[in-house]
Amino acid sequence: MLLSICSLFSVAFFYLFIRRFNLFISSQVLYYVGNFLTTQILPYTPLTAIHIAFMGVVIVGVRLGIEVIARSAEILFPWFVGLFGLLILSMIPQIKIEHIQPVFEVHPKAFIRAVLTFLSMSSLTYTIPLMIFPSHTPDTKKATQSFYIGNIAGGLVMVTLILLGILVLGPYYSQITMFPSYELGRRIDVGNFLQGIEVIIAIIWFLTLFFKVSLYFHASIAGLCHIFNINETRFLTLPMGLIVTTFSISIIVYPTIIYQETWLAETWILYSFFVVAFYPFILLIIGWIRFRPAKLKKIIKST
Repeated sequence: MLLSICSLFSVAFFYLFIRRFNLFISSQVLYYVGNFLTTQILPYTPLTAIHIAFMGVVIVGVRLGIEVIARSAEILFPWFVGLFGLLILSMIPQIKIEHIQPVFEVHPKAFIRAVLTFLSMSSLTYTIPLMIFPSHTPDTKKATQSFYIGNIAGGLVMVTLILLGILVLGPYYSQITMFPSYELGRRIDVGNFLQGIEVIIAIIWFLTLFFKVSLYFHASIAGLCHIFNINETRFLTLPMGLIVTTFSISIIVYPTIIYQETWLAETWILYSFFVVAFYPFILLIIGWIRFRPAKLKKIIKST
């Protein structure tokens, strides 16, 4: 019994702190917000002020509960779809098919690496909603369908943005620029009338990153409360929010831009596959081996 409790505690502790997918990745996403604003829109605004303002909204949302966050997503989702559709329609006149030719020139090794990078960004991070779906959704079947639909829709959005970046900006420029989607917004020019509306990309960023940080932040607090058997979670939002903000401002998350790019290119793929794919798969096999005899005995008794 004691061994089982220790094993459960170690697994929960690993997923909460060690893998950086809950608490630390909230700091990473918050760092992206500040880096984007200070380099593209608000260059003279202190980075600390941006992080505190954005994290303050996240703390309020998490304190109000997961249901409030979900209903906010329902309200803001049409705005995201409308702005994203406007971006696609505005980019159609500037698409150049020759930017993706020849299609099969890429080396298989580079292609596989690109696919793994895409999967690590788009699909492997979906383990965090699994901390919410089982406990907050009474209809498991419907929740499962929504989970897969959301995963596919998010992947399609990323594929569309990548394809637009290559078709409009070209493969070289889309590779070297830090924010290719924002650069797409800068190039919107419809009839010399619809210009300079790159702010729509910033709005899309704020909407999506708010919910991403909120989910990770909520998961970190929920995991901590589960480990120490705490029923009330609101009192942890402010101190945990201060920790996230401190990590994003200091050099703990990303000391420099070069460190960020190197870590994402060389470490992130193996790191994410081990933590989010290999490690849960091992836990699944252990659980299947452990509970299979009990299920077999139950089936034999029923027959």
